[in-house]
Amino acid sequence: MQRVWGSNNVGLYALPSGTGAGPAVWCHGLLPDYHAFRGSYGGYAFPLYDRRQGGNVSNLSPALIASLSAAYGAPVTAEDVFDAILCLLSAASYTLRFAEDLEDVFPHVPFPAQHETFQEAVRIGREIRAVETFARQPGEAYRWPEFCRVVTQPRGVVAPVEYADGEITLCDDGTGRITGIPQAVWTFAVSGYRVLPRWIEGRTGLPADFNLVRDLRDVAARIAELIDLLAQADTVLEATLAHTLTREALGFGPSEGDADDGAD
Repeated sequence: MQRVWGSNNVGLYALPSGTGAGPAVWCHGLLPDYHAFRGSYGGYAFPLYDRRQGGNVSNLSPALIASLSAAYGAPVTAEDVFDAILCLLSAASYTLRFAEDLEDVFPHVPFPAQHETFQEAVRIGREIRAVETFARQPGEAYRWPEFCRVVTQPRGVVAPVEYADGEITLCDDGTGRITGIPQAVWTFAVSGYRVLPRWIEGRTGLPADFNLVRDLRDVAARIAELIDLLAQADTVLEATLAHTLTREALGFGPSEGDADDGAD
């Protein structure tokens, strides 16, 4: 995996079981280890590029890229396909729609028949990738003054926190009170992994200093932006499922028991 990843790559990561509400995949900008994302059980990692072959040789099927280009009548790159897949598998309703199947197999990917829908999937997927891999700051819309507002400066170390009415307190002495945390941000989870509470829990006992509070606000803002992006992805998934390219159109034979639901 290290040889495939090289010094610079991105990849999709999916859990092998326990899939529930939330995105079916996550995008990593650093090499994910066996415990990536949830902290146990391992999963499936799919790097965009295979660095063993040098340059930008992708792990995506050249036949798939060529077939999509032919279907849309416009060039499609490996990065486009990667970002479109990330969008479609991140859609808010994907794991709810296909929860039973996801307990047995890796997510199947439906590709839209309309080029405009594919382009929208690429756009949204690229934004999701930038947020999840920390390639850019969260958008200004998710950093308003009252969002994760520090009411009292923390003094001491991070203690176990409880969430109530949009606020938490970081330290046992009652300092480090932070308000303006939306319920949706606090409860945002991937396969049962509640991202923000677990991020804080993993820092219990560390100094609740300026850097920690800054990073906490950054993570919360990323989650807020992702919630909106995943909702946008859901709209693209709806359009895709209404008009989907068949496996035959993409140069693949029908899968067992599933002849025309899109490509794997």
